[in-house]
Amino acid sequence: MPGTQIFTYVNFGKETTRGTPVAPTRQLYGEGTGVIEPTFGLNFHEGENAGRRYRIRRVTSAAEDVSLKYRSLSGVSFDDLVVPFSQLKGGATGSGANADKTWTFTPSATAANSPESYSVDVGDDTQNWRVQYAMAQRIKLAAARNDVTSMEMDLFGQRAVKGAKATPSANTALKIPGDLWTIKFAANIAGIGAASVQTNFLLAWEVEIMTGLKWRHYMDGNLYGGQHVETDIAATLSMTVESTSLAISQFYDKAVAGTMDFLRLRATGPALGTGNYGAGFDMPVLYDVPTIIDSEEDGINLYKVTARLADDGTNGIIPYLVNSIATLP
Repeated sequence: MPGTQIFTYVNFGKETTRGTPVAPTRQLYGEGTGVIEPTFGLNFHEGENAGRRYRIRRVTSAAEDVSLKYRSLSGVSFDDLVVPFSQLKGGATGSGANADKTWTFTPSATAANSPESYSVDVGDDTQNWRVQYAMAQRIKLAAARNDVTSMEMDLFGQRAVKGAKATPSANTALKIPGDLWTIKFAANIAGIGAASVQTNFLLAWEVEIMTGLKWRHYMDGNLYGGQHVETDIAATLSMTVESTSLAISQFYDKAVAGTMDFLRLRATGPALGTGNYGAGFDMPVLYDVPTIIDSEEDGINLYKVTARLADDGTNGIIPYLVNSIATLP
């Protein structure tokens, strides 16, 4: 019997030692096609002249790599966000004496962040592959009205080895509805907390974060790569907003003047322990000139805005997360 879509899976487990595979312990529900791409650098030696009309006589594997593409279909939960945020800062645990656990994933701009590596089981009811030393190079989060918050990750892996899959328990964590997200603006990071939520304004957003993690190969007797290297972190935030006076003063005027701004996107969920579920991030930004009257909805003019993660000399992206788990999966 062939493998079927209903039995496809992508399951994650944090490695204690990078490159030493572990049994995944958390199910992440995503698209079931195009998730894994093992490559072996096959060289078919078409350039060899062997006195015959047929060129290909042998093949040599020159390298071993794995690409993973995670795309959520059913949305991302407050608990699931520990995986992408751990690609910015490693060594984090959820803190707090009650059921609500607060996580700190703020990356350093000047020191090593030691992000986590994961073992990932990918497959269906026919075959499982366990990918070791998987880390995310690109993370995308997006939200819109009347929908759930979505997540994408593009990851590299060291090797994909066929074998038996782990059987983690079902993931029943709370998804994040898009309508829960709010936005604030301030003149500096310190002022974000006291700033007012801007209502009747934001319609949709997506942020693409490039973690700066690079996969490196060496001449060390192995065809697979040896280690990751941390480089620069970048992020681009795209927003769709209504054509209000705030859209002009906040985005157009500041883009033209080259003014650095500070914003907070945050979703607050149901009660948990002594607080609430929460997710989001703060970041200093510089704006591109917005696309004026980019589109319309029900006769209402809309702007498309692009903000780029900036550096104010102290702060970059500051993730925020409160959920129900205390340790990484």
